[in-house]
Amino acid sequence: MAKIVVFGASGKAGREIADVAQARGHEVTRIGRDPGVQAAAEVAAGHDVAVSTVADLSRDPAEFYTEAARALVASGAGRIIVVGIYTLLETAPGVRVIDGPDFPAEHKPFCLGHAAGVEVLAASDADWLVMSPAGNFGGTSTGRYRVSAVDPADELTYEDFALAVVDEIDRPTHRHRQIGIASA
Repeated sequence: MAKIVVFGASGKAGREIADVAQARGHEVTRIGRDPGVQAAAEVAAGHDVAVSTVADLSRDPAEFYTEAARALVASGAGRIIVVGIYTLLETAPGVRVIDGPDFPAEHKPFCLGHAAGVEVLAASDADWLVMSPAGNFGGTSTGRYRVSAVDPADELTYEDFALAVVDEIDRPTHRHRQIGIASA
């Protein structure tokens, strides 16, 4: 079994991921609120997997997500899984949702902040994966999920998303990229 730290374990996604991992027999360290970037690196050190489900809406998104990604990389955790956002998934090769002509300008800073964090991961030697809902969170849990291209009509429950994340911990299939997840 793996030693896993879940940052953001007091939120919906983080709590579900930590619960599923613990139910499968993993040793889970739950961090509810952001302990600070330097402290996060120290907490994650020695863990097989670090899962990040955090957001800090009081800070500049690019600053926050790059610092968080750097801390995760610096921690030396064996694997890093970050909960991402569907707006960074591609609708066509090289074209993300955020790049569309009708994407609301007021949402771009937050999305580009997430993208900056992904760029830090991509430039590192870490074993990382960003997992995002392919559409919106909602619906009724099916107990199943699928890897999916972005589709705003798709729904994903927090329960089904947690299954996908912990399955990826148990049987790593995707590395060094972002994938979309939808309930099946």
